[in-house]
Amino acid sequence: MGAAVIVACVTLAAGIAMGSAGTRAKRARLDYVKTKALVPGARKAAWAESLRGLRIIATAAAVLVALGLAMNVIGQR
Repeated sequence: MGAAVIVACVTLAAGIAMGSAGTRAKRARLDYVKTKALVPGARKAAWAESLRGLRIIATAAAVLVALGLAMNVIGQR
């Protein structure tokens, strides 16, 4: 009878551990699915911000080049 009690306790402990692991796995899977659904929107926002910054840099570079050309023309007179 003592061996049966030990086997029952070990089985109970293993069942609790497996149930807890299964619950954590389900929760992690739900978190993964929710996060994966948010990625396209975040990616679109990141690209929009990057392109906005690139436009600002390109505009500043164009203004500096135009000023440089204007100063060159003014210096030649």
